[in-house]
Amino acid sequence: MKKNIKESRVEKILGISFFAVGVLMLVIALVCAFFSWNAKRTSEEVTGTITEIYSSRGDNSTGNSGISVEYSYRGQQYEGYLSEYSSSMWVGKDISLYVNREDPHQVRTASLLYLPTLILGCIGVPFSIIGGVFLLIVRKRKKKKQYLLQNGRQVMAEVTGGRLNYNYAVNGRHPWKLECKYEDIYSGELYLFSSENIWIDPELYIGQQVAVYVDADNYRKYYVDVKSLFSEENGGAQIYDFR
Repeated sequence: MKKNIKESRVEKILGISFFAVGVLMLVIALVCAFFSWNAKRTSEEVTGTITEIYSSRGDNSTGNSGISVEYSYRGQQYEGYLSEYSSSMWVGKDISLYVNREDPHQVRTASLLYLPTLILGCIGVPFSIIGGVFLLIVRKRKKKKQYLLQNGRQVMAEVTGGRLNYNYAVNGRHPWKLECKYEDIYSGELYLFSSENIWIDPELYIGQQVAVYVDADNYRKYYVDVKSLFSEENGGAQIYDFR
């Protein structure tokens, strides 16, 4: 069952990694936002005019797509190059620019001013959400398992087989879901259960007894303790299939 333990650790590590990357991106985005705000605070907004558009590499000395602009600042005319371009831009269009008060040759648009913050935020938010949801699912599943093992009613079910879980794979291999049944001798009701992902073929254990912990008030909440197949009370025999 070491693979099951390893799988749980991998899932937890993945969740932590996604969440950590997301939080890091958001922190960097906040830092960029601060610098952008400070740059905007030390700049002055003017209206400039697009004089040329470079929409492909090699059209200018920089070798990048962008635009050339002309603008007036404190009675003087300036020219500048901006490494940004969109289909909404055309030669002769007036655009808002932010000019550095200390160096009027440094100019940028509002979109370029906050572009790093926007990009990092768009990356950080989904990563944080995915990682957070992943960790919540892992934590909820762990708490459910612990609760049922400590407070649930134990019933012995018969292994009936299993099925491959094609929604999950490790190194090209799909895990199994062990399936079992339990019949209440008093009510005659039959309950069917399936386990978490396991890396042994359940077909090898058909007919053996496996412990299932159920919520006495709601049998839909249960945990199939696959490790009980290898307990001393159950013969303690783990089968290795090398075919």
